[in-house]
Amino acid sequence: MEYLTKNSLDLDSGKEIIAKNFANWTSGNEIFDNLIQEKQLKYNGFGVVFEWIPYSELIDIKKIGNNGLATAIWKEGSLHYCVNEWIRISYEKVVLKFLYDSQNISDEFINKTRSYTDKKYGLSQNPDTSDYIFVFPQNYLERLCCEKCGKECVSIRDKWCKACQIKNNFTNWTSGNEKIDDFIQKMQLKINYSNDSLFEWIPYNEFINVKGVGDDCLNTAMWKDGPLYYDTNKKEWVKEAYEKVCLKYLHNLQDITDEVINKIKSYLLGHYGCPSYGISQNPDTKDYILVFKIEYIKLYCKKCGNKYGSERDKWCKPCHINYLKTNFTNRTSGNEKIDGLIQEMRLKINKPDDTVYEWIPYNEFINVKEIGDSLTTTIWRDGPLYYDTDRREWTRESYVKVCLNYLHNLQDFTDEVINKIKSYLLGYYDCPSYGISQNPDTKDYILVVKANYIKLYCKKCGNKYKSTILDKWCKSCMNCLKNDFISRTSGNEKIDDFIQKMRLKPENPVFEWIPYNEFINVKEIEDNCLATVVCKEGPFYYDTSEAKWIRISYKIVCLRYLHNSRDTTDEVINKIESYLINGYIEYYGMSQNPDTKDYILVFSKNYLKQYCKKCGNKYERGLCNLCLKDNFNKWTGNEKIDNFIQKMQLKVNESYGFLFEWIPYDRFVDIREIRIDNFAIAIWNDGPLYNRKRKSNEKILLKYLHNSQNINNEFLNKITYLMENSYGISQNPNTKDYILVYKVGYHCENCGEKYNYKFEIDNKSCMSCQTNHENSKINNLIQEMKLNIDHNSIHSSIIFEWIPYNQFKDVEEIGKGGFSTIYSAIWKNGLLYYSKESWERKSNTRVALKCLHNSQNFIDEFINEVKAYPNQNIKNILKIYGISQNPNTKDYIMVLEYAEGGNFNNYLDKNYENFDWFNGLKVLTNIIKGLSEIHQKQMVHRDFHVGNILFIKTLTYSYSYDPHKYDACISDMGLCKKIDDINDTSIYGVMPYVAPEVLRGKTYTQAADVYSFGMIMYVVATGQQPFIDCAHDGVLALSIYNEIRPEINEKIIPKCYVDLMKRCWDSNPDNRPNSIEINELINLFYYSLDQQFEKKVQQHYEIEKQFNETQRYRRKNILSIKNNQLITHTQAIYTSRLLNPYTNNLSKYDTVEITDFIKLHFYIMLPFLFCSFLIPILHYSL
Repeated sequence: MEYLTKNSLDLDSGKEIIAKNFANWTSGNEIFDNLIQEKQLKYNGFGVVFEWIPYSELIDIKKIGNNGLATAIWKEGSLHYCVNEWIRISYEKVVLKFLYDSQNISDEFINKTRSYTDKKYGLSQNPDTSDYIFVFPQNYLERLCCEKCGKECVSIRDKWCKACQIKNNFTNWTSGNEKIDDFIQKMQLKINYSNDSLFEWIPYNEFINVKGVGDDCLNTAMWKDGPLYYDTNKKEWVKEAYEKVCLKYLHNLQDITDEVINKIKSYLLGHYGCPSYGISQNPDTKDYILVFKIEYIKLYCKKCGNKYGSERDKWCKPCHINYLKTNFTNRTSGNEKIDGLIQEMRLKINKPDDTVYEWIPYNEFINVKEIGDSLTTTIWRDGPLYYDTDRREWTRESYVKVCLNYLHNLQDFTDEVINKIKSYLLGYYDCPSYGISQNPDTKDYILVVKANYIKLYCKKCGNKYKSTILDKWCKSCMNCLKNDFISRTSGNEKIDDFIQKMRLKPENPVFEWIPYNEFINVKEIEDNCLATVVCKEGPFYYDTSEAKWIRISYKIVCLRYLHNSRDTTDEVINKIESYLINGYIEYYGMSQNPDTKDYILVFSKNYLKQYCKKCGNKYERGLCNLCLKDNFNKWTGNEKIDNFIQKMQLKVNESYGFLFEWIPYDRFVDIREIRIDNFAIAIWNDGPLYNRKRKSNEKILLKYLHNSQNINNEFLNKITYLMENSYGISQNPNTKDYILVYKVGYHCENCGEKYNYKFEIDNKSCMSCQTNHENSKINNLIQEMKLNIDHNSIHSSIIFEWIPYNQFKDVEEIGKGGFSTIYSAIWKNGLLYYSKESWERKSNTRVALKCLHNSQNFIDEFINEVKAYPNQNIKNILKIYGISQNPNTKDYIMVLEYAEGGNFNNYLDKNYENFDWFNGLKVLTNIIKGLSEIHQKQMVHRDFHVGNILFIKTLTYSYSYDPHKYDACISDMGLCKKIDDINDTSIYGVMPYVAPEVLRGKTYTQAADVYSFGMIMYVVATGQQPFIDCAHDGVLALSIYNEIRPEINEKIIPKCYVDLMKRCWDSNPDNRPNSIEINELINLFYYSLDQQFEKKVQQHYEIEKQFNETQRYRRKNILSIKNNQLITHTQAIYTSRLLNPYTNNLSKYDTVEITDFIKLHFYIMLPFLFCSFLIPILHYSL
């Protein structure tokens, strides 16, 4: 296929050449030939072409041990496709895997070969031995394969090979029992990953300080050698000496049968949260012992060794059932079947708060009170048994009120009766039963249940209420009661049938026939369609509080007359039913006028609120369209305006608004113009019409429509566009100009302009009025910051504001620098935030005030720093709330979020003892999230170091703070700029955090921020600042440029962490990861240690092991680590400053030997020595 690599061919043309070349080679085996050809025809341009490789092509073959592996040089090299070109990598290093005794081709071998084709370059064969050979890329050994045996590693990163690590390393032990040894070996072979616990035989003399913790079932002990674990750094198995463990004794199991082995297996199953280290044997008792992590005693019963049903309460079901069997046998019913039922119910307890079922002597009950046909309440003297989780014992709660449910006529205790009792008990899941008793006089058995039983079950029949607990609705009892109380009839069979049909529905009150003479004080309404009356007997209700049927006498009701309904046809019945189902108004029944013979429907008086008094039709949005059409009046004298208003009124059923109407001008009082000749605020005496009622003395907004005397279509279209949230239209009698009358709340009360944002509605002021500042630049800044926020989005959450200085109280200085002073203060009105459906203020918000000195003369610089802060609620970047101005000094002030936790150094000092890897990684997740937000906005921070990392209290969704939790956030955005706006030659910052290319004078990029993040990672890992023990001068600047970095103790920092840190501070900016990749990796580290994270994969466990190993080393060597902390150099400066004096001459010293520090220091510091010498002379000469 030489033609392929000498000509520029596309993918398809190349594949045709490959297909034509099939005849020029053969493996000598038809099956392999077909497999290779199939693979070649499926080549899609990615990776390497799988091919037959003649053995003569392989030279310099070197075997690796006795594992069938070898390295070699492939003369011609692998073939692959790249950008319209076919390429061979000649003399390529490869790995060979010899398949000994593979001359006989089996289906298994073919399937194995097929599965490997994606990972290999090809297949070859040794002509001497006829053994087939897989040819792999060179990295096969590094990435996939064990160097000892050639098998694929289970953990690629740790190079952990199960076969080598297990089979070959643990053969120098024996329990003395062949079955036990076989069992241990099988357990060891179940290990799949480097962080799995190794099950082993543990000699009993390895245990010291053996202490019993239960009934000779569990002991704690100290294991001298300790468990084996795989050290991924050292790549070897090591022991963790003097590990405290739990011993579980397997009594009376000296004879090891298959049954015993299975029992041991059952103990080990399910202990994923507390794995077993191995097995041992007491040399005196010969009892075998399972050895677990010490946490086992928190999860398993000390008495019997079974797992707790409730870990929190240390509650063991088998022990407590045995206890109940042993200690509460003095009570018996005298009936074998009853006692058997009680015992069966006891066995069903599963947790400490379950009720214990028991036989209760009848003489235990006092103050028995009947409350129904089969129910009584009583006081149980001894009271029920319950488990006291504090005292860890069974006790009784004496004198408890209970309910007794009598099972009448069940004296003969047959299996049928037992099943019936069980059915009762199963139905009481919401009201458990305490037990069973018997009335000694009637011999009736009694179920004893909780007192709340009477709230859930009918007092009359004992059936469960079908409706809510409050209604206590028992259908069977109530239907009987209805029939007992109601005997009225209409005299019309169809009407009576209809009433009976309505009565079967579970409505309350009951639908019934009501004689007309029951009505008094009849008052007709409007057109004789509706009337109000007093019903003497009143409607028939079920009183849920008294649990009985009652009538509410002399109740005012509403009558709806059904005119022309004398003939009760099916059509009339259907019409009557339609009136009843169309709405949510209570209906009481039917009646008939004895004079007109018209039938009448009787409703609650609330019927009048939903139905028109004039015609009886249901209101649509509070108005009756039919009546509205019939009552249009000529309001204005202008036909076009009147027609427009009528058209708008007929649309009222399509809108949720008030009725649009003509409003006479003389109904307005207290008219106050807010923008001359444009807008005015007034009071409308009558007020708008809504739901047939007027809201009098309504505050309204008037918009004058100038030169509107001539009514044309253009004018009417303009009104249509402007009439949203309008009550109607009016006219000034003097100017004849028409006026739109608006509802207050949708237009600014200061200027009349319509609001554009919900924020303006909530704040009752438009954007222009809020940002009316005397300085145009400041005014423009406030408007720009506000306009850049989506005010309709709840995710913005923060509104940038101008905050008057008199809003601040308790102002205290907390820090001062060369350019600004920082104060803490209380903002009286407080932060404006979005809550549910409106903007609210959190009064008395503590804030930080950054007062920039002389900023009134450097407004552009002040504005640029304000703009650098994001105008959104981004969690891990310090928030800016607004700006202000000191009225005395005229200095402008940035109002910032207050950091309760202080800066990184303060936080580290306070939390040093508890600052483990998990907490450290949580801080880093906060920081990198904030940096990613900055970078995603195409910006760079330019002054990124731990001094600019602040800790704020964790903010909840309701804008309250969690007093015990803090989040890290990035602050001091003063130097933050767009990527394409960085042309400043000044180098500003903290020297150890500044990237080498920046010290050299190159432009600051996002990669430089990443370098700074690498140094922050160093602080988190070590608890110390980088380069703390040396002067931060020109010598350090040159050292940094010449790739000198802080020293790393890899015993206290995991390899995965070190690798990322080193990538971040790589000298070449192009080699540094971007913030998105760092964010992913830091979160990977964090979730690996998060015990609540449920989606862990193998990679998480491998990373967790690395961090845990370093954490163990830290705990063991905490004193030596503390003692070895470096002392801070007097010239180590960790506040931001101008660094140009130390870096201006940096490029001249690229070739200076870094080891000659004295000479180098002299060269670098020479300009500063010269200046210090010259300044006194100049001063003197002046």
